[in-house]
Amino acid sequence: MPELPEVETVRRGLHQLYLGRPLLGLVLEGHRTVRRHPPGLLRQLEGRVLEGTDRVGKFLFLRWSGGRDLVVHLRMSGQLRAEQRGAQRRPHTHAVMAFDGAGEVHFVDPRTFGELFLLDEARPEGLGHLGPDALRLSAGHLARALDGRRAPLKALLTDQRVVAGVGNIYADEICFAARVRPDRPAGSLSRPAVARLVAGTTDVLARAIEAGGSTLGDGQYCDLFGQPGSFQLQHAVYGREGLPCRSCARPVARVRLGARSSYFCPRCQR
Repeated sequence: MPELPEVETVRRGLHQLYLGRPLLGLVLEGHRTVRRHPPGLLRQLEGRVLEGTDRVGKFLFLRWSGGRDLVVHLRMSGQLRAEQRGAQRRPHTHAVMAFDGAGEVHFVDPRTFGELFLLDEARPEGLGHLGPDALRLSAGHLARALDGRRAPLKALLTDQRVVAGVGNIYADEICFAARVRPDRPAGSLSRPAVARLVAGTTDVLARAIEAGGSTLGDGQYCDLFGQPGSFQLQHAVYGREGLPCRSCARPVARVRLGARSSYFCPRCQR
């Protein structure tokens, strides 16, 4: 699933190519992609100018003239791809946005978990549940969220109500940067450890954005131009079970937390 660095990489591509461009047309092929409201409402965007792009956690915002916000959530397998006008559509293309003088954006989603919706037409569950964006996380907020909790630390770092934008990959990398185990009871962390987590979050995510995100072996993630990310080459622990820790050379270990694998160094992380 694309996490904050991947979504931010896509946002920057959209901002670069389409800012200030009017939307000439919007074609919807899959109604599951627009499931929070009648699909026809999205055609209100036709003729409006893209005035800005934004992101909160894993949610991408396209801000249009007239005060309308289109939210894009890629979820498991969604991609946004820049294409020439009239380009052949890839399989599983569910939406096409045509821009004046700038080609098209195709929303491709094989598993159809991703979605598009107008923010002010969303149902109450909308986005009000999100915690602070991970790049704006404070030690005070995180300390309060972890206080007294017995759940594993990683479960809270990946809870979008606590921190928006961190998922399975980057939670492991952040825990390594902070020198704490992902399976440690969240409430057991000291204030210095919480401060290290916040600093690690900023550092890991910033480096991942600089590298264009992480593209794993399935090749599912790519940026707006079809290019893979390269941060997977810098992963300290994620997916590296049995390989030497980049800090101490002890083999990286794996533990199951819920339905997912988590990776850590038994020597560097406590």
